Amino acid sequence: MKVLGIETSSKICSVAILEDKNLIKKIELNNGLTHSETLMPLIKQILEETNLTLSQMDLLVCDIGPGSFTGIRIGVATVKAFSDSLDIPAVGISSLEGLAYSIKTNGIICSMIDCKNDNCYYAVYQLENSQYTLLESPKADSVENCLTFLNYKYTNSTITFVGDACEVYKDKIETGSSNFILSDNVSLETVDVYALGIAGVTKYTQLGEDKNLLPLYLKKPQAQRQLEGKNMIIENMNITDIENLDISDFDDFWNMDILKDELTSETSQFICAKLENKLVGFAGIKIILDEADIMNIAVKIDYRRQGIATLLLNHILTICKEKGIKTIHLEVNEENFSAISLYQKFGFEECGRRKQYYDNKYDAILMKK
Repeated sequence: MKVLGIETSSKICSVAILEDKNLIKKIELNNGLTHSETLMPLIKQILEETNLTLSQMDLLVCDIGPGSFTGIRIGVATVKAFSDSLDIPAVGISSLEGLAYSIKTNGIICSMIDCKNDNCYYAVYQLENSQYTLLESPKADSVENCLTFLNYKYTNSTITFVGDACEVYKDKIETGSSNFILSDNVSLETVDVYALGIAGVTKYTQLGEDKNLLPLYLKKPQAQRQLEGKNMIIENMNITDIENLDISDFDDFWNMDILKDELTSETSQFICAKLENKLVGFAGIKIILDEADIMNIAVKIDYRRQGIATLLLNHILTICKEKGIKTIHLEVNEENFSAISLYQKFGFEECGRRKQYYDNKYDAILMKK
């Protein structure tokens, strides 16, 4: 069984190809959090260097988090697109499980990932006779609470810690208990895509494919948490809302004349997001009988990755439900991984493609719900 593994939860973007649980080739690129630009070229490179094609893969494995929200969405969206288009089974593995699979010594393992401000993501596993068993499900908590819990529940057990939190909170872990030990392999601060692949093969063998592959969110993105509590409102949008709108704040968008026409059309409905009475995003639908087309979901460049698009889409779906809409359509650039992931999260599925629709280069993915 040939396996393609994709790891995008950290600043390192990595891919690997396995034959069952044996590594054929692995490529890693530490180029910062620019996975939307680097992932596809890495996949192309590893396939060329191994003289393989995507269609020859028998299983796809990706990291579902926790970690970089954007990176995780890119990895999951890519695997889902490959899986749907080529009918290849796929499984998702948490970053914490991937870290645990890097430890080869029998005993209890605590995978711990730093999530800033003395907080962490953690999960506990036990390795015995080459079998990894989940003891404590992934969760987010303070480092102090995590260590106190582990010291109480596993009083007489040696626990090996792995993950980037081992370096950040080294002193706290070492003084937390004489039974706490740190992995001595610094390369295990981030998930090894090879270990991720092995975990994926094991999961697929035992449970089959993930029919509903989604990112694992243990807490809301920091930007979205910052957004909550501010004076954010979603309301109907009209022509007066765009009188002082600078269209350059939105890239890859229609011109202003088209927007004005749609705002005054009887078959269109637009909503907008206002933060402290300032328009920061909007979305529109075209309604024809019992069907609707999402024409656009646009968020100002400076306000992206704060959950605004999610709020707009959720509101659009509520409107459609109230109006008795049975089917909702949209199209999205195949390179817009974050948008694809968002739509999939809300239940949209690919139903077709328009070849080289964007800039005579990129396909438009047609989706419906």
